[in-house]
Amino acid sequence: MIIISPAKNLNILPEKLSIKLSEPFFINDTNLLASKLKKLQFDKLKNLMNISDSLTELNLQRFQDFNSNKNVCKPAAFLFSGDTFNGLSIRSFSKEILFLAQKRLRILSGLYGLLRPLDLIQPYRLEMGTKIESILGTSLHEFWKKKITSRLNNDLSQLKTKYLFNLSSQEYFESIDKKDLNAKIINFDFKIFKENKLKAPGMMIKKYRGIMARFIIMNKIVDVDELKTFNEAGFKFDSYDQFNNKLLFISK
Repeated sequence: MIIISPAKNLNILPEKLSIKLSEPFFINDTNLLASKLKKLQFDKLKNLMNISDSLTELNLQRFQDFNSNKNVCKPAAFLFSGDTFNGLSIRSFSKEILFLAQKRLRILSGLYGLLRPLDLIQPYRLEMGTKIESILGTSLHEFWKKKITSRLNNDLSQLKTKYLFNLSSQEYFESIDKKDLNAKIINFDFKIFKENKLKAPGMMIKKYRGIMARFIIMNKIVDVDELKTFNEAGFKFDSYDQFNNKLLFISK
């Protein structure tokens, strides 16, 4: 099982997809959150999300349009279009690989909790770290934690796997209850060797996470040792930190 974070950038252009789409696991909880956010005034939403006036207008309208007939609906992995999803490049998947991704890939979400790639969703912006306590009575992490963890355990059991490959950000990963998760969590790190030093790749790490998720799905990887064969975007396996269950990949 693989987990990734969602993206702020969205591709709302219509696409024809001849594949069976699915409904998000927690649609009732999503509708509850959307109904609360729909009631917010401009200034409250702007301060809550810490975004510009233009983005506030856009997202205010998105919540107003939520569940309306005129709203855009697309599969999650086709709607999200940030660096992780550029790296994942799901539009190049065959139907067989898409079916495999639907079983193995999960996207953590502030509004939807946990998504499969082909779950039909609407445009939104709600980061998992948004300080929503005054509206919801709890944090989004706490709101979703039991639901996400239970669902992941169910999916892990169906896959008969003992590993969760964590390619999400820390902000989203905190929405999982690690002590109740029935899997060994495998983490990933990417570093660039430059000027005789190992340096973090900055925002590009999102794309490398997407490329790794794609590599795992395309090559049907189920074991940690198989991950060490990764050789894409200039990165190769360097070492495995057993204490933190973390694989390090370096680009020279």
